[in-house]
Amino acid sequence: MSEKSVGEMTSREMHEAVRQALAEVDRRLASGELDGSGRYYTDEELAAGAATGGKRTPVKPVKSNAA
Repeated sequence: MSEKSVGEMTSREMHEAVRQALAEVDRRLASGELDGSGRYYTDEELAAGAATGGKRTPVKPVKSNAA
């Protein structure tokens, strides 16, 4: 779709833009992208290959020094 402002769009173009946006929201919600529910691994686990079935090493929490 072209990059028109809403004022330049016809009614049909506005409806199509809304349909596309809703379809994208539906897709992201279903995949867990939108609310984060699809994320089951930490960044460290993903880097270690957790999502691909690679060997995972337990991630130890980083201890911080309290001031």
